[in-house]
Amino acid sequence: MSTAPHNPTGPLIDMPAKTPAALRAAVARLDQTALDRFDEHWTSATAQTRDEYSLMPARAFTEHWWVWVAVERWPELAARFRECERITADSEDRAERRAASAELGRILAEAEAAAA
Repeated sequence: MSTAPHNPTGPLIDMPAKTPAALRAAVARLDQTALDRFDEHWTSATAQTRDEYSLMPARAFTEHWWVWVAVERWPELAARFRECERITADSEDRAERRAASAELGRILAEAEAAAA
């Protein structure tokens, strides 16, 4: 994984490969506090993969963290994502929750498209 120079209008880092090691390195660069969640999720996914004789939990893990990196590498986008999550969880206004939920979907789709 290479590092893009910090540019206020660009991403903090380039997208990593879709491998657990590359994703872990990207998570570490973007948010050290997320590493515990990453490691716990990886442990759980690998155990589930083993127990179920299925690669689906490992694939889901990889996709989840790849999209997480795709959003978090853009600070303004990540901040808006967290605000929409907060609105969805806390707002008493149904229309506001729906609009925030729809925006979450758009943010994820745009981040994935930009990362591809």
